[in-house]
Amino acid sequence: MFIERSTGRIRFARTVFLLVCLLPCAAIAGWAVHLRSAAHREAVRTRWQQVVGLPLIIDAVEHPRPGMVRAMGCAVLASTGVRVLEIPSIELESAVGEDRLRIDAVRIDAAAAALLGELAREWLHRDARHPRNCVIEVADFAWDEGSRRGDDAAIQPPTVLRVECVARDGSRAVRVVRRAASDEQLRIVRAVADEGGRAVEGIEVEASWSDAVPLPILAALAGHAVDAAVVAGPTAVASGEVAATLGEVGWSGKARGRVEGVDLARCTAAIQARAAGRAAIIFDRLTWKNGRLEEVVAECSIGAGWIESGLFDRLVIALGCKPGPAAASAGQPVRSFDAAGCVLRLEGGRLGMTAAPSIAHGLAVVDGAVLLQPPAAGIPFDRLAWMLSPPAAPFVPAGGPGGWLMSILPNVGGGDPVGNRASNPPSGGGRRDF
Repeated sequence: MFIERSTGRIRFARTVFLLVCLLPCAAIAGWAVHLRSAAHREAVRTRWQQVVGLPLIIDAVEHPRPGMVRAMGCAVLASTGVRVLEIPSIELESAVGEDRLRIDAVRIDAAAAALLGELAREWLHRDARHPRNCVIEVADFAWDEGSRRGDDAAIQPPTVLRVECVARDGSRAVRVVRRAASDEQLRIVRAVADEGGRAVEGIEVEASWSDAVPLPILAALAGHAVDAAVVAGPTAVASGEVAATLGEVGWSGKARGRVEGVDLARCTAAIQARAAGRAAIIFDRLTWKNGRLEEVVAECSIGAGWIESGLFDRLVIALGCKPGPAAASAGQPVRSFDAAGCVLRLEGGRLGMTAAPSIAHGLAVVDGAVLLQPPAAGIPFDRLAWMLSPPAAPFVPAGGPGGWLMSILPNVGGGDPVGNRASNPPSGGGRRDF
């Protein structure tokens, strides 16, 4: 006997099969194709680019699990289109009010540091644009000094880096921790307080690091990359600790640490002079208030090198230094030395210069004889500013190193013999010609 077939039942079974099996499979397959398509990759890139505010490049996008996006072959571009930051892989996982990014490896040079510093400042100050908290974990992080040494070397081996951007109770903070031999961290807090119905914004910065970091990179993070590269040179590195606050008038704080590898050729070029050598500066104490220095105790040491005779004369005429027995011969275009150094003390509005402990009775020695002796009295601020100004500078050093120095030295009264007062240049007259 044959089982009677019902056309309606057959049609119903086929419809159920299409709805329950084939259509979901086709939808999943189509969605999978879409997630791997160029259109989806471009949508992810556009969305991330809007958040970052800078052009991005993404080569491929994956979805390892629900809620996670993995982007590979990423790069952050500058406004000029140059690749500034290369990131092989980024994993983004979003939760309620927070984004977590995991980065496999990254190398930071001065250009990338300037970009990241600007992003951090934007996150701190633009609450509406960046309402979500963010945690970034880098498994393989290192400072890149290849640009200053011509290779891909790094100052220290790769370490783990963690960045936390947190907003809470009207305050916003960025905390950076680098897991090295000893944990090194940077903390920046922006808070807005209500003082008599007036909103007052303040910023606190605390940082400590023991491993040397390229000074151009540190300056780039703070937004002063050009100044550091020009004045200190690309070989300068720094370590130490800083605690500072920004109020309505300016920055106040304290710091201590050391700067090494300062290029004298770069430093003296800024004042139209010539010299050669490498300098190291140890800051035992450095305090400032409302943008002006209060106390400085620093020791500067220089290995073998030379300075041109014109700069030697500036030290003698402007600062009151005294030529030593080794400087008896005249007419030399340069003054060579085996070692040089000094101790600078700014205390009570007075600046003094003495010989470094490693050099007895002098600021510089050559063949065991003293080339230059320290000044017998304190150094007037305006004389120091003239010494750091180009020879053809106008009467008042309105720009350059001299003008900048006058803007940060203590603003003491005009009656102080070493105070920040306007006076004639050391050579007399409205212009100076050393």
